[in-house]
Amino acid sequence: MKKNKRKKLAAHWSNIYVAVTLIFMLGFGFFLSSKVFLADKVDVLNTEINKEFNLNGRGKFTIKEWIYDEKDHEMQVTLTTSGMTSYLSDLDFKAVPRVNVKADLPTKIVYSSNDIYIVRISKVPKDFGQVALRLVKDELDFEEEVFDEEQLKKKEKDAIITSIYADQTVVDRGEVSEKDVEEYAVKVTDEMIQNTENEIKDRQKEIEKNDLIVKKINEEISEQKGELIYQTVDEQVVTNNQIYSLEKEIESYNTENETAKTDIKSLETKIERLNQRKSDLQF
Repeated sequence: MKKNKRKKLAAHWSNIYVAVTLIFMLGFGFFLSSKVFLADKVDVLNTEINKEFNLNGRGKFTIKEWIYDEKDHEMQVTLTTSGMTSYLSDLDFKAVPRVNVKADLPTKIVYSSNDIYIVRISKVPKDFGQVALRLVKDELDFEEEVFDEEQLKKKEKDAIITSIYADQTVVDRGEVSEKDVEEYAVKVTDEMIQNTENEIKDRQKEIEKNDLIVKKINEEISEQKGELIYQTVDEQVVTNNQIYSLEKEIESYNTENETAKTDIKSLETKIERLNQRKSDLQF
């Protein structure tokens, strides 16, 4: 009797073990296959606003604003640049969404003046995920027209300076309008004037600091020259070498000051141009 009871109990625990194992295997199998039903998590890809990016000899740029207009499916990107164009080249822009990287979005420069570009991107898909805006160097081409497809692709790739990104999860949302273009151009111009004035102040501080150092060095030279008459010939040789080194330091600081003064003149000219641009925008 007891033997039959033990057999039933053993069978009962065996059934529980089989059931738990089956549930575990089914759960594990669902976990492994869940990628079929659930989309992979996509990392946020969003270029930082108001940060200056240095492209190592290819210029600098700062994104001042990137707005997404959900209602009209448009984006407006405002950038300030430096050293990215010349009299033989300008900037152009191409935009593509993550959902279809082969489909270029209509892109138009609605405002450009030297260092400022305001770019309008149209027909942005509702669930775009991320949008890449490519900064393209548009050079004046004196070469013969290229018709080979591979050469054209290589030429287009070489022309891309960099790409910047807006992520659907973090991009600023707002209304895009023609009026905003001029108002924002004035705002950015004011910021550039302020930044340029700050640069001038920094250069002036450099000059003042260098002048103070030169004054101290001249005092040191005077002291060492006064000691020469009390020194032996060998000691005088050492002192004269030290004086020579100090005089070279003075030349170096004076050269830095001349460069800083030239920079200040250029920056003052830049402010004049920016003020003229501001007047033209408000006219």
